[in-house]
Amino acid sequence: MSPEQVSRRDFIKTASAAGLAAGVGLQVMVGHAEPVGNKKLRVAFIGTGGRGRSVMSDALKHENLEVTVICDTSPESLKKGQDQVEEKTGKRPAGVGGDPYAYRKVLADKDVDCVVIATPCYWHTTMYIDALKNGKPFYGEKPMSITAWELKEIQEVRKQHKDVVMQIGTQWGAHEGRRNIIKKVQDGLIGDLWDGRFHRYNGWDTFSGWFTEREKSGDWMLEQAVHEFNLMWWVTQMHPVSCSAVGRSGIIPGRDTTSFYTALLQYGKPLENLVIRYTHTFIEVPDQDGGWGFKIVGSKGDVDLMDATAHLREKPAEGEQTIVGEGPEGDTFEHLGNFFQCVREGTPDKVNCGIENGVGSTVIGLMIRQSVEQKRPVTLEETLADTRRPPVPAA
Repeated sequence: MSPEQVSRRDFIKTASAAGLAAGVGLQVMVGHAEPVGNKKLRVAFIGTGGRGRSVMSDALKHENLEVTVICDTSPESLKKGQDQVEEKTGKRPAGVGGDPYAYRKVLADKDVDCVVIATPCYWHTTMYIDALKNGKPFYGEKPMSITAWELKEIQEVRKQHKDVVMQIGTQWGAHEGRRNIIKKVQDGLIGDLWDGRFHRYNGWDTFSGWFTEREKSGDWMLEQAVHEFNLMWWVTQMHPVSCSAVGRSGIIPGRDTTSFYTALLQYGKPLENLVIRYTHTFIEVPDQDGGWGFKIVGSKGDVDLMDATAHLREKPAEGEQTIVGEGPEGDTFEHLGNFFQCVREGTPDKVNCGIENGVGSTVIGLMIRQSVEQKRPVTLEETLADTRRPPVPAA
């Protein structure tokens, strides 16, 4: 069956059956998390580096919860996490560290209701799978995976643990106005989708450490750009059928990540006229060109996905020519709130960004990375056939 012969929903199912859900002989542990209800939520943090502590700052603003455990292999980060909680609440959480797999003690702890995982990218899928197997609800930082092999693994495990609340940290999904305007676009507000115009321009020294190591971060099209790719997935509910990208690495000394790249993404029916252009850089001059923009132009108008605003080509007989998405704004604080509520209610189907978002956004990043690496266009199918694995040490 060719991509031109399937609907959006059927295309997703076809892609899943063809490669995204082909697990490899996993041993599945039995785990189940009961709804917490209105009792105080006991939260553990796994990974309290810079991003982990930032997310924890938002978590500690929520009522009726306590951070009871901090887990990190770095003694410095572990202490900083404990200090942050104690300074905010007056109570010092327990600390778990040392062995890279010490986090499994936290996942097995019956006195922990849920976990927030904010570790380096190459650990994400391994930890998320362990959380699912233990029946432990988790909020996991993006990206969900950095290899196609991991996508297959986690989807297979998810099939066995559908009741576990799982939120991926693409926090732009917490913006209700954005959710509303995207629904209107899906319902035909701007007509047929034609031209996607996406870009993000970063400065030279924006990140350092493991972020700049491709093997650990997955490269920028996975570590960072999945935020944008989640928006693309959210609107289209389809994987691209092909990608043509070009980029350059080795521009910044001491880094093997791609310093700048541009990609063209093409889709199958019913979005065969849609082409999304995406440019991502880490070379901008200070105080000069920078920032981001995420727009899609259609036959009847366009939509700015960050501003949650659509503009119609012609003024309608009734209503306005500019339509603003209805609902409150949202980011990490609200995204966490959605996760905590789902944990309390035991409603994994009500998270803002579940495994579908994780898969949809990761697939785009993988396609772009493979095209840049191979210096040629690539298809969805060949991207999913990649067998590389993350550099996780043996347990």
